[in-house]
Amino acid sequence: MPAEKVNIRTVAEFHGIKAEVIEHEVWGVPANALVVTFPEERRALSGRQGYRKVKAVCNIYLPDAIWPRLHNDKLSWNGYYRQVFSKALSAIGIPLSKVLVLSTGVTMDHLAFHEEKQGDLWVVVLATAGVESNALRIGQDKSSGIDRNGKFKPFGTINTIILTSESLPQSALASCFITATEAKTIALDELGVMSAYTPGLKASGTGTDQIVAVSGTGDKATYVGGHTLLGELMGRSVTLAIKEALTKRMASRKGH
Repeated sequence: MPAEKVNIRTVAEFHGIKAEVIEHEVWGVPANALVVTFPEERRALSGRQGYRKVKAVCNIYLPDAIWPRLHNDKLSWNGYYRQVFSKALSAIGIPLSKVLVLSTGVTMDHLAFHEEKQGDLWVVVLATAGVESNALRIGQDKSSGIDRNGKFKPFGTINTIILTSESLPQSALASCFITATEAKTIALDELGVMSAYTPGLKASGTGTDQIVAVSGTGDKATYVGGHTLLGELMGRSVTLAIKEALTKRMASRKGH
């Protein structure tokens, strides 16, 4: 049964957009989730759920204690999510059909966010990042979900939520994924993150990274590549948010 205790705290507000962390308990294990809510429906693109209009984006923390159950029983994934949603979404009054969802083994206590702006143009990125168990170099590492010592560990994940002032059609939302992925790789390189599977290889990401890009309501932008101001602001925001998120995570893991 879902636990009764739910605590909501606002962690940031940007241009009418609210970011809240909802602390809850499911299966007797304390956890939390980030919910980013918009004042109206926004076009958004998720690498997990595709393109849709949404009122919120939710980043769910999956604590270490629940991973054995999740991986031993696939039905438990849906069961766990249902209980989280029954708490988190009912608390803010938004139906699941209007929410895009990410999930991670990283607590929202390690959330980072960064804003870049120039004039009326702005980009905000919210990120959580964990790389200690499944950082890899794409195309070279063969990941089975087992680390180099042959042990299964709950996955780290780099989750990136991109918000912007500009109105983005579906094609521009897709372009955000290119810019964000390039910027993420820069963050990993600058922090010296190495593959968890192959000693000596620099990591390009983890095997479970997720991105959600959300359109704004301002002027229309059809492209967000590196030759555009929007792409520049987005790239810098992604790199700095992920670096801060990873720095928080690494600091908390020292001595573990």
